[in-house]
Amino acid sequence: MTFFESVSLVGSQEITNVLVSDDDSRFLLPYAFAATLSVVGILYIRNASSTCQHASAIGSYQKSFLAHVLRDKRVLILVLAQASIHFAVSAFWFLWAPTIVADGRYAQLSVIYPCFLASRMLGSAGFPWFYGAIAPFRNEDSLTIAYVGAGLALSIVAYDYQEIAPLVIVFCIFHACVGFILPSLARLRTMYLPNELRGGMMSFSMSLANAATFVFLIQGSAHHRHVANSTILSLASYGLLGAGGCVHMLRRWRKHTRLNARSL
Repeated sequence: MTFFESVSLVGSQEITNVLVSDDDSRFLLPYAFAATLSVVGILYIRNASSTCQHASAIGSYQKSFLAHVLRDKRVLILVLAQASIHFAVSAFWFLWAPTIVADGRYAQLSVIYPCFLASRMLGSAGFPWFYGAIAPFRNEDSLTIAYVGAGLALSIVAYDYQEIAPLVIVFCIFHACVGFILPSLARLRTMYLPNELRGGMMSFSMSLANAATFVFLIQGSAHHRHVANSTILSLASYGLLGAGGCVHMLRRWRKHTRLNARSL
């Protein structure tokens, strides 16, 4: 999913470049195209949901969600890890362009943007090599390393001034780690959650990330300027490093559970 998401983003950029021109009459074409796709998607979802009866299952779903997600420490760790990566990605998309062109530097952002998506595709394509019986590390170990790598990449940007080339390299490393983290988290969700609860768990984690995005990016940076861009990136870096520690703790709990089961 992460690989094809990046492919679709590259394709959407190409469509936008084709639709946008110097002619003012064609300026609204990308927005009309996006609005048309949105309307088609809404109509499709509405027709699909009208054929199913979900009202009777809401109560049982809430009870199951409360038992499997909110009362399970392992799943809550996954929620925090998912929220941290979503917040870091949101902070990156808000701040990568101002960071690169800071101090009046000139850069072709339309050329740099596909490099980030290609890095994410590379990270997601490398995930199968770290999954299976012949993998050099366990899934939690690889995920911890990826979280630490992404956190260190953002910390370099937050605390050290860099030129354009080092910034692009560090951002590509960050996106490669993100491309590896997302399918790894999906693998862990299949281990700890039933299939019908995974969507609710992801929505819950994204709501936490969106709340943090609203507080730090919109209120703090866009309007009042009380929070600097480097502060937001450092917070995202701390969140990723903390998520790596949480995943490592999850692996220790799992190992401890296996030892107890063998002793019994």
